[in-house]
Amino acid sequence: MLIGARDPQSMTAAQRQAYDVIASGPRKDVPLPFLAMLDVPELADAIQNVGARIRFSGGLDPRLREVAILATAAAFGSGYEWDYHEPIGRSLGLDAAEIAAIRSGGRCGRPAEDAIVAVCRAAVRERRIPEEQLLTLVGLIGRGAASEVVAIAGYYQMLALFLSAGALDHPLPST
Repeated sequence: MLIGARDPQSMTAAQRQAYDVIASGPRKDVPLPFLAMLDVPELADAIQNVGARIRFSGGLDPRLREVAILATAAAFGSGYEWDYHEPIGRSLGLDAAEIAAIRSGGRCGRPAEDAIVAVCRAAVRERRIPEEQLLTLVGLIGRGAASEVVAIAGYYQMLALFLSAGALDHPLPST
């Protein structure tokens, strides 16, 4: 592991404190991206706070949130994030065809979900969101929810980068 810390027993006091804060929060665990961040415990704590806000107290409908996370994970190619969030998406009613469409960047058949997939893929693949895609999304779900989708697209790319840098990610599972 080039960056981060995996073994709680060999962590510095500051790393262990950040680890414990994350483990005692709403995740009830320390997911792998946060292990990769622990070389800078204060940063890991700040980043996990953003993630907790996105996942556990955001205003975006939970199903739409998972569509955004999965679309970002698929566009980035993060197998860890995909494997972590696919079961959550299924528990929120995403079926096999919708999951496949999100993964491929195709159409799910629901306008808001299709717009979210397009925005997240553009954010990852083009490193920007075309104005017309964002206008479509805002028209479908509103400005606040669209802003959360943009935050998700940026946040989950950052997690995937930490996973990659910490040698903790794997390719997307084969279909």
